[in-house]
Amino acid sequence: MLRSLSVVVKTSIFLLTLQGTLCLRNVHLVVPESVERGSRVEMKCVYDLEQEVLYTVKWYRGDREFCRYSPRDVPPLKIFRIPGIEVDRLATDAQRLTIEAATRTANGRYTCEVSADAPSFQTAQVHAHMYVVDLPNSGPEMQGLKQYYRTGMKLKVECASFNSLPAANLSFFINSEPAHKQHVWHRVSPANGSLWNAFSTIQFVVQKHHFIRGKMKIRCTANIYSIYLKSNEQCALEERPPTTPVSLPEINEVVLYPIHRMADTSDCASRIISTSVTALLITFWCMSHLLEAN
Repeated sequence: MLRSLSVVVKTSIFLLTLQGTLCLRNVHLVVPESVERGSRVEMKCVYDLEQEVLYTVKWYRGDREFCRYSPRDVPPLKIFRIPGIEVDRLATDAQRLTIEAATRTANGRYTCEVSADAPSFQTAQVHAHMYVVDLPNSGPEMQGLKQYYRTGMKLKVECASFNSLPAANLSFFINSEPAHKQHVWHRVSPANGSLWNAFSTIQFVVQKHHFIRGKMKIRCTANIYSIYLKSNEQCALEERPPTTPVSLPEINEVVLYPIHRMADTSDCASRIISTSVTALLITFWCMSHLLEAN
């Protein structure tokens, strides 16, 4: 969680005594812009008295004084209690004021009034506003993003941040670039007690340029003043059209038949000749017997 940044607030110095040389200078107030409810808060009223002597430093919440430091008094510190604003006496002095635990009552405008002692009694006032906030228990949630998109498809994603005071500010980013305002809608709704829920919806038609190396990143960021900043980022992939497979050339199946050959040797050849001669002699013998019988 980001810590609140102290903001130095400088305002015009209202001098209530205009006679003599101006010696009360460089009066400014250092107050956190925002603090989480229940946290410890330190404020500073910084000034330069030069040759003057400090008479009093007064602190106001709104128009009501709740703390005064007068170095000549015993004790020098006086607290005028406002319910919900508890001042830490040990951590409060001529330039510093500490609130033990910020409540919603502590939310508002603070004034530091510095006065110099006699003879000038120059007085200056500076103001600053502090916001006391309730932070969400978790970061923003996103829903509705599909895993794949292609050019021409409609994208619609909702982001939500729950249970805060004030409602969180939600922003959408596409590939780290802020989304166009015409594509985003915001709304808030009451939650538990005085807390609020914030909702934001982005909707647009996906184009080719939304993809970088085949990916599109959608990020939702929730922030509350300078004290809270959290994001949720999801990624979608580019859906590419299916490619037509290339037809392979037709292949005719070749059937191989075995061929049996006789061994070509001289022995085999002589056997074949001998068999042929024997068969011829038998044929002649049979024919001669048939002629004799007739």
